[in-house]
Amino acid sequence: MDHYLDIRLLPDADFTAPVLLNALYAKLHRVLSAQQRCDIGVSFPGYSTGSQQDDKHTPPGLGQTLRLHGSAAALDSLMASHWASGFADYALIGNIRPVPATTQAIRVQRRQAKSNPARERARLMRRRNMDAAEAYRRIPDSKARRLSLPFLTLDSSSTGQRFLLFIDQHAAAQPASGTFNSYGLSSSATLPSW
Repeated sequence: MDHYLDIRLLPDADFTAPVLLNALYAKLHRVLSAQQRCDIGVSFPGYSTGSQQDDKHTPPGLGQTLRLHGSAAALDSLMASHWASGFADYALIGNIRPVPATTQAIRVQRRQAKSNPARERARLMRRRNMDAAEAYRRIPDSKARRLSLPFLTLDSSSTGQRFLLFIDQHAAAQPASGTFNSYGLSSSATLPSW
């Protein structure tokens, strides 16, 4: 991951930054999936988990920049497909640049909340051959959990259902290599951040 490319969203009167980022990320996911790429990672330089200060709540957010990471050849190949051409009016697509010499390692990965107790109970009943009453005792409705992480709203290409893709971006102890999925995320590989 020695090169990167930033795509910075522009202010728009009709669409908010999160709406534009959702659309941009969905297009990126489609091209990464179609090309079966595992050599492109993504990060969000404006990533924030939110804060609470003086009765003001700042919600978590991904910011207005999508950063693509990879080798110069991988990024050049990805961008040659013109997957982001429809965003010319909504974003500034930067040039492929070398990563600065001084960086820290970050990990950008998906987090899934166990937010549907009924689904968790059904899974428990299947796996443990348990009756509904015992499953409910172990997983009551009050166990529903919401993550306080920034997310993207996407539509599943396989089921057509809308889902939330929660993003956890945090510092890593040391750099690690690995592959990335069709969302540009990895549970093992790290990316440079500055």
